[in-house]
Amino acid sequence: MSAQARPGAWQIGAWTADPSTDTLTRGSEKVKIEPRMMRLLLCLAEAQGEVLSQDRLLADVWPGVIVGPASVYQSISQLRRVLGDTSTPPAYIETVARKGYRLIAPLRPPGAAGLLAQPAAAAAVAAAAVAPAAQAAHRRRLAWLSAAITVAALGVALALWLLWGGGRVIASPSIAVLPLVDMTAGKTEQPFCDGVSEELSNWLAQIPTLRVVARSSAFAFRDKATDVRAIGSALGTTHVLEGSLRRAGDHLRVNIQLVATSDAPVADALQVQERVARAVADNLELRLTDAANANLAERRSANAHAYSLYLVARHHAQQRTKEDNQRAIELYQQALAADADFALAQVYLAYAYLNQRYFDDRPINDIARQAEPLLAQAARSAPRLADLYVVRGALETELLHKDAALRDLSYASTLNPNSRDAAAELGFYYLVMGIPRQALRYYSHAAELDPLDYNLHAQRCIALADLADFGPGAAACERARALDPAAAWAYSASGAFEESRGRIAAALQWNAAALQRSSDLQELYAERARWLLHLGLTERARATYEAAVAAGDGANANESLTWVGLITLYARDGAQGMHAWIDSSGLKLTERPALLFALAEAELLAGDARAARSFSDRALAAKDLQPDELASPWLARLGYSYLLIAAAAEQASGDGAAATTKLETLSTLLQRLTDAGMRRHGVSALQAQVAALRGDPDGAMRALERAVNQGWREVWLAQRTPYFASLRGRADFRALLSRVQADNDAESKQLGAEAPVPPRT
Repeated sequence: MSAQARPGAWQIGAWTADPSTDTLTRGSEKVKIEPRMMRLLLCLAEAQGEVLSQDRLLADVWPGVIVGPASVYQSISQLRRVLGDTSTPPAYIETVARKGYRLIAPLRPPGAAGLLAQPAAAAAVAAAAVAPAAQAAHRRRLAWLSAAITVAALGVALALWLLWGGGRVIASPSIAVLPLVDMTAGKTEQPFCDGVSEELSNWLAQIPTLRVVARSSAFAFRDKATDVRAIGSALGTTHVLEGSLRRAGDHLRVNIQLVATSDAPVADALQVQERVARAVADNLELRLTDAANANLAERRSANAHAYSLYLVARHHAQQRTKEDNQRAIELYQQALAADADFALAQVYLAYAYLNQRYFDDRPINDIARQAEPLLAQAARSAPRLADLYVVRGALETELLHKDAALRDLSYASTLNPNSRDAAAELGFYYLVMGIPRQALRYYSHAAELDPLDYNLHAQRCIALADLADFGPGAAACERARALDPAAAWAYSASGAFEESRGRIAAALQWNAAALQRSSDLQELYAERARWLLHLGLTERARATYEAAVAAGDGANANESLTWVGLITLYARDGAQGMHAWIDSSGLKLTERPALLFALAEAELLAGDARAARSFSDRALAAKDLQPDELASPWLARLGYSYLLIAAAAEQASGDGAAATTKLETLSTLLQRLTDAGMRRHGVSALQAQVAALRGDPDGAMRALERAVNQGWREVWLAQRTPYFASLRGRADFRALLSRVQADNDAESKQLGAEAPVPPRT
């Protein structure tokens, strides 16, 4: 059936307007518009050429809603863009100065025989398209929108405060779900309330035309007596949803803003999120598409107990600590014991396993063996669940399955454009792959969806450091620290940012602040020791390493820390002392590629080419080493490369052909990073080392000069590793290192005689 033949369709110029589907059709072109925009168009059409004032349009199109003239102006502008009416003079909608707007295009009302070339007398607005006009006074005060929701014996009242933020009008509807307040005696149900609140946000996010502020930002207003208008202004939303929950035995009492509550069985918690989501859509005049309905269906569990366990698990997962992550794992497992087919629990149990990579230094291949079967089960039962593709894409990113990761994360974003997690994981994907412009784009989008999540601003800071965009980068790190002054990662990111521009003293100060806030000390101490090595402060770097060992799980718990231990031991005790420790620690027996490459580089530093080649060959043959890990953009941006270590070991042992192949591969990677906008000194330093090993000393000096200008400070290593051996006889090389050492000495003076920073007690 053609659009022209449908009952109720208007012919307006070249367009057919169908209010039953809110679509505009012109030939093969079909455009979906918001219901209120369709109402505005029909209001103008049924006036048949009469000039309609702003007050008339406000009364007819926005009845009972407090908005101002800017809403009319903005909506008319949007309608003109959709109609293609952007030329002068207009062809569809004319502005009549100081009076209003009128439709000037030829039109044919439903059922009419032909076009009306000159619409004349005004007609009454169709009741099906436009609601009755509200009192003008109602447009000048705040209004509550409410809808009754009945779920079996449960009556849940929904009231939305439509915000008028100091005259600022937000064209598209958006909402923030504040954490439900625990009204239970003893306040024992807050984790459950938090889970319900988060999952309600997730249900609302399935509505494609509604922007939903993510959990972290909405929850920032917990326990704060903040006016909802201020909350809406801070979060950039048009609506705020708030309420409370009380458990009494096996019943829940739910109150969603203002309207009285009633009791219901706990089992009805399964349906609260969906019914509220549907009520919000109705109140905001948003259509739930077939796809949105399918997405809602895949979030359900048939078991009330399983769903309750899942909601509490989500609360723990969002705390972002090792202990809470472990508790979330236990609760997800219990939820699956109650409902083995509960896709959301399968997906987020896999995500919690993935978090163990950082909380527990767990090998990614071990994690994959547990996570992949869970995700496969979820894919069979809930193939349109956006969360599934977010988590699977995150796992594939860690496994360096680049194509699969990008495919899944992009599909997740398509299924749910509101997904903060999809945007954030895409940001991380591009960060890991060394494409900082795209990383910044997606992290910025995630921050729009979740503006008060410190982590997203910290990640933006890292992407901006990769781009050497230091002004906005410093602001992003400052924002992260301000949003969560207790978050260690905000300070660690600030330290990494300062190191990226060569400010080592400032980097160490932020590192100290991170150490005071974190129980995850190994990586922070390793970071600190590396930066002290940049300055040539080998004794202090060694003391930091020993403090890390005393505070953590031993010398071999962290590959980066082990590398520091090897290098600083060589600096203190020479090759003999280093070899004695390698023998006594059992490091020789490791099969971990990262540790084997660390050993190979230490042997290169000590001048033992045979041992370096042995460790490098073992690393290259290790079953856990993947090709994309060998040529890692993530490590290269920091000036570290397994390819460089392997090539130097091969060259030192007389295998020039093998070394040349690896250096060519590394050179191609570094050029790709540069073309993608990467401006870190680590990349330029690697380009200098590659050129020096390939016998291009002039090219090496140009790249090293560039690295120095970008903030490179690693003089102590440059004077000792074999990478720059061919340059050490050059006067310009020695002069450049002397210049950097002078800067390092000035940085060292800023540090004073501080001892290694102790962990927080």
